[in-house]
Amino acid sequence: MKLIEPASDEVMNYKGLSEYLKLSQGTLRHKVMNNEIPFFKIGSLVRFSKKRIDAWLEEHHRCTKRKQSSELNTAAVGGEQ
Repeated sequence: MKLIEPASDEVMNYKGLSEYLKLSQGTLRHKVMNNEIPFFKIGSLVRFSKKRIDAWLEEHHRCTKRKQSSELNTAAVGGEQ
């Protein structure tokens, strides 16, 4: 049985997501082709769940913060010698 998400979840096309993320549609198409961003298809149409995009952004933000923190700690340790 396939789960259906609540209707309150906004669904966007390339144009809508492009405006939401301030990225070009070409960049988004590249990310879809490389499975770098969450998407789903309705027939041949690519669509994006705002809820899943927001979760992806939050996770990406956390990973970036962790990486920056790790780089700062490494630089601080290296600078003490």
